[in-house]
Amino acid sequence: MFQDSPIKSLLDAFPRIGKPGSRSAGLHRVSKEVWRGQDFRSTNYAEQNRFAVLRWLGLVGTLLIGLGGLGGGALPVVDNPWFSLPGGALLGRMMQASSSIVLFGVGLLVSAWLCMGPFVGVSGQRPRVSTPLLMRTFVAWVAPLVITAPLFTQDIYSYLANGAIVRFGLDPYSAGPVELLGPEHHLARSVPFIWAHSPSPYGPVALGIAAAISRITADSIVLGVIAHRVVSLVGVLAAAWGIRKIAGRCGVPETAALWLGVLNPLTILHLIGGIHNEAIMLGLVLVGFELGLRGADRLRTISSAQAWGYLALSAITITCGGLVKVTGFLGLGFIGMAIARVLGQRQRKATALSIAVLFQTFMLIVTTATVSLMTGIGLGWVTGQGGAASIRSWLSISTDVGVISGFLGMLLGLGDHIDAVLIVTRGIGVVIAVAFLVRLLWATLRGAIHPAGGLGVATLVLVIFFPVVHPWYPLWAIYPLAAWANRFFFRAGVAVYSAVFSFLVLPRGLGLQAKTVFTIYGVAACCFVVFVGLSFLLYRRFGAGRLH
Repeated sequence: MFQDSPIKSLLDAFPRIGKPGSRSAGLHRVSKEVWRGQDFRSTNYAEQNRFAVLRWLGLVGTLLIGLGGLGGGALPVVDNPWFSLPGGALLGRMMQASSSIVLFGVGLLVSAWLCMGPFVGVSGQRPRVSTPLLMRTFVAWVAPLVITAPLFTQDIYSYLANGAIVRFGLDPYSAGPVELLGPEHHLARSVPFIWAHSPSPYGPVALGIAAAISRITADSIVLGVIAHRVVSLVGVLAAAWGIRKIAGRCGVPETAALWLGVLNPLTILHLIGGIHNEAIMLGLVLVGFELGLRGADRLRTISSAQAWGYLALSAITITCGGLVKVTGFLGLGFIGMAIARVLGQRQRKATALSIAVLFQTFMLIVTTATVSLMTGIGLGWVTGQGGAASIRSWLSISTDVGVISGFLGMLLGLGDHIDAVLIVTRGIGVVIAVAFLVRLLWATLRGAIHPAGGLGVATLVLVIFFPVVHPWYPLWAIYPLAAWANRFFFRAGVAVYSAVFSFLVLPRGLGLQAKTVFTIYGVAACCFVVFVGLSFLLYRRFGAGRLH
């Protein structure tokens, strides 16, 4: 199927592609004890020391990020509550220094994460650390970020405002927070301009959670931010469970998968620090995906009632993920193909496919209707894009092609038609992504690719051609691919991308003058160089004999 096709070159970067029905392509399990990673107590003392140093280095990094965020983060416009914390007002008056502290901390975090690669089996060798130790490291790293100000984006203020809108019984899809709450409302005043007059683009699950937080916190900014962060942390932990289980099925070391996805600096900085709804979406989708794979396994060997129970729970969970952001619905298709493949072993393939499609569609409709009734939120999320449609993201290939083409037209004297060209190029990008999605669904049905691999590759292509792409969007694909792709080339590529793009968003999430940006990055780089130099001297003087 993939011979001499555009998709073949992309799939060549990943493993687990096999002939239909092969072990590498189908649903399977491997011995968990092979890939969990050994108990760290069984490693030698020098390795324990080295890994402990990396854990502390990452923790120091997130402590600096949390501290700098009090003055350099995405602070609210009025009545900034973080200034009341010890040192908060001083840090706020030193915005550039605070931003440099944040980026210095990012440098330490990224360095610690990259150096952990050899310990987790990222190159294919046996992991030298255990999964629980790696998860404790993640929790320790994110703990300093829980109470700090929002980082790298102001989107959280639109979450808080839309939560209040839903709590008041208003329609978040009818207008923006400023119109619905009023320009003087303390939550509306902090919403970034692009969202201030735009309807919410999020589904009823995300808005229902935001409304519950609004009610519990009485619209307190600090408590609301902390509550949303806790929810994001729960979402990432749920995703970690799904990644572990799926990795066990695909013969990938749990530690390598968790390192690549959950401990990824983009996860810590943007899903936790920036508090994006992707954390909730990914948690629901990956948990639902594992439940769906369990149901497909049980369709072969155990009673149908238990199997369909798992599959129903899977469809409900994945649908809830899609009701956060619509990209979550992709998981339903690949679990549907897994169901059809198993049923096709006992009956006609057309009948099996029809049963799977009807079942997933039925569960989608029932779950959506139930959530809408429970939250009181309508179907405006189906067509609502809010301010996202107006963003011109340089990470989006379809947007770049449109902007460049429009600019060339202006040079040729054809006038400014960039907006019209963007409609065409973005539309073509969506068509390409849909074509890849259909082919990967077909490949999953034939057994040429594991469902997790199909979901990951399809989502990666979607992100590449998506009209708007932010640095953390590739996590949509990295999470399922981390549990499936075991080639070093892929992991190295993700590591390079994650390391570089961890530095490309300023702590406030806003553009600044070039001179200010240069100063912020320059100070952070100097601090990092001095730190590395001092650390090397101290290591040569005191630590060399202990760490090896």
